[in-house]
Amino acid sequence: MKKSFMTEAINLKNYPLNDNDSIVVMFSKQRGLIRAVAKGAKRPKSKLGARIQMFIANKLMLFEGKNLDTISEAQSLNTFSKIRYDLDKLSYSMYIAEIVNLFCSKDYNKDENSAEIYELLFKVYDLIALCKTKTELLLLALRFQLKLMDILGWGIDFETCSVCQCSLEDDVIFSAQTGEMCCVKCASKGFDNIKINNKIRLFMLEMKKAKIDSKTKYDEVIDENFANKCFLFMKKYIDNISNKKTKIFDVLDSVSVG
Repeated sequence: MKKSFMTEAINLKNYPLNDNDSIVVMFSKQRGLIRAVAKGAKRPKSKLGARIQMFIANKLMLFEGKNLDTISEAQSLNTFSKIRYDLDKLSYSMYIAEIVNLFCSKDYNKDENSAEIYELLFKVYDLIALCKTKTELLLLALRFQLKLMDILGWGIDFETCSVCQCSLEDDVIFSAQTGEMCCVKCASKGFDNIKINNKIRLFMLEMKKAKIDSKTKYDEVIDENFANKCFLFMKKYIDNISNKKTKIFDVLDSVSVG
């Protein structure tokens, strides 16, 4: 007899299994990344159909399977509905889903950090749905990048030189390959020679320390261009350490009218 279990989970993506059924990739509070079949979800009168859309948080009853679990019941906790009606919100939400799926895909069920990542994911989608400007959206995505990398053990130390262990106070040199920062005096061929202005370093440090849902002294003064540069800085680092370029923005650019 198959064992059943309950969990809270956020849908990251779904795709068809056959004419009636879909496979849903979710990040769950108790078990990390899971894949489950939603039987009959594509039928017009299915109770699961609306609940398996991307970026919906559900309380679920599932049955364990050898390769895929099966969704038995689903009760929506938050639909984050405003995400689906705004291309920018949808784009960055898909990017977040992509990096969670990428970094949490290997035997993640036993990882003790799943509840922490779930809460972070829930909060960031809730806040993205409420964003009023592109800058707010970029700052949220940036904070998520910084915090997820910290949780997973890939966090960047913005305060200490990785070579001489001195406190960083001026411009620094950064390696996108290793995520290490060093003072200018310790710069060597081992680093990618990406020079980071001290103001940017301090800003990134503030974003890293701030709670995902809290305001900082920078929120009202940072413009979209600066926020985007910092977001892309972290995206490059994440792409490098994963050895796999996140492609969502490339896909969106290819279908944009220009």
